[in-house]
Amino acid sequence: MDDLGFYLAVLPRYRRACMEAVRQQMQGRVRVWVSDAHLDQSVRSDTGVEWYEKVRMVRVAGGRAFVQFGGWRGALRPRTLVIDLNPRSGTAWLLLLVRKLLRRRTVVWGHVYPRGGAEAKTAGVRRAMRRLADGTISYTHTDAARARADLPGSPVWTATNALYPERDITVAAGSADERVSVIYVGRFVAAKKVSLLVEAFAAAHDREPSLELVLVGDGVLRADIEKASRRLGVSEVVHMPGWIDSTEGLREYYARAFVAVSPGFAGLSLTQAAGFGIRTLVSRDEPHSPEIELAEHGAVRWFETDSVESLAEELLAAWRLRRHAPDAGLSRWVGRNYSAESMAAGILAAAEHDGSSRDAGSTEMKVA
Repeated sequence: MDDLGFYLAVLPRYRRACMEAVRQQMQGRVRVWVSDAHLDQSVRSDTGVEWYEKVRMVRVAGGRAFVQFGGWRGALRPRTLVIDLNPRSGTAWLLLLVRKLLRRRTVVWGHVYPRGGAEAKTAGVRRAMRRLADGTISYTHTDAARARADLPGSPVWTATNALYPERDITVAAGSADERVSVIYVGRFVAAKKVSLLVEAFAAAHDREPSLELVLVGDGVLRADIEKASRRLGVSEVVHMPGWIDSTEGLREYYARAFVAVSPGFAGLSLTQAAGFGIRTLVSRDEPHSPEIELAEHGAVRWFETDSVESLAEELLAAWRLRRHAPDAGLSRWVGRNYSAESMAAGILAAAEHDGSSRDAGSTEMKVA
């Protein structure tokens, strides 16, 4: 019997370091079942991992839910199985129920609350999944504390949502004179509001012609973004190098950046930028992912939601403070608290839990 299994919708490239750390600690006694792409097909599994077992995903209810086929028998075997904390997954519900009947341990992993927060209509459905499970793995300490209060006695562990091994989380060295870039890293989709950033950048560039904009990523709105940069007369200083996964490839761009921007909802990009010692300008009123807790540790400056003028002003304010970038202390803090190793440690604590009342995930985050 395998000690640990994962049956998940997807495992993207940025999960590789964490999963490799888990597998190393478990001496290979790990099985993983994933599909090629999520409901949002721009979120895809890593193609470079040979030991992931691929299963088929069928989208149902008009693309609002899904069922995965394959590996079900194998997923009943591990001593502990980790599944998505995602009510849209019919397979997650099935595995929860069947393993409960078999008295096999199942842990849910993911966002404790939907985008709308703890008061959203669907929050109760997530709590129902957690009641059926033998514990919850949360992405952040903030959500973990709230999850414990929601269901007292149900174990909660924190696996901080990380991207890179600690050794790779260092500041991107570059002189103040070289730091002329505003950087965005992520998907080019409507919810990320990249076009808003282009508009605000153009307004700031009119007042400070030294500015450049780097948009790392890709997506269905790429052509629209290119068209907007031409219309606004900034196409010569807007650079779009495509997807870059490696830390060394990204370091080249962060070495020239004085600020990052999340014009729509913020997520893992906050952790990435802070790891390179760069703060992020974030829209104040968006359904942000739990990583927004980094704001409490100095990683965020705010601008008014959907306001070109507010974002342009904050870009210029960051430009005036560019000699303070990068922040080596912020980078070190991220390395200690948001590394692949810290994420793996939370997952392993959940996997190795002995069922006692002691909550292995109750330790608080270290603060620099």
